[in-house]
Amino acid sequence: MRSGNKLVEQIAQPESRTRTVIHEFYNDYVPPRYVRKLVTNLLFSVPARYLHGLDCVVLTNQSGAPRRQRLGKVTSRKRRLPQSWVRGRYHHAHQGKAAWIELFVDNLSAAVVLHPLIPLLRTGIFGLVLFHEIGHHIEATIKPEFREKEDVADSWSKRLLTDYCRERYPFPKPLYKLIGWTLKAVAQELE
Repeated sequence: MRSGNKLVEQIAQPESRTRTVIHEFYNDYVPPRYVRKLVTNLLFSVPARYLHGLDCVVLTNQSGAPRRQRLGKVTSRKRRLPQSWVRGRYHHAHQGKAAWIELFVDNLSAAVVLHPLIPLLRTGIFGLVLFHEIGHHIEATIKPEFREKEDVADSWSKRLLTDYCRERYPFPKPLYKLIGWTLKAVAQELE
């Protein structure tokens, strides 16, 4: 035994996660019970390197927003859409404030109620919107691409949702295709 050499045991430390906080701000609205847990699970499935610089995710209701935010229009893919169709929004970092994501739970949960396969489809609907907004964050901070910003965010959304579903729901591959077609139909209804 050598006295000069010490055996240094390295303990594998878990990947240091940047802590993205979830805040809830509702005005005269009671969200469904599953929302916070579902968003937490979806957010935790995203690798930490993609969440770097993202301060928080705010869960809120659009029906309680000021009149200007409820009745105005937004531009998406060179089209003007009513604010009531918006289900999520990414706010870029500016003037020393970190980037954050806003999810409109009342609009998202209204889309979920219309479909009979509630547990899986609510995961799909909330996941598509949250991961789409995270896709905007990834495109803005980590991997900028020179394509339509909505297309980039959509591709990130599909990638992150596929990874989440494969980890969370170990279905056989043919069933994934059926689920993918169903989610695609739901996503087209949401647009």
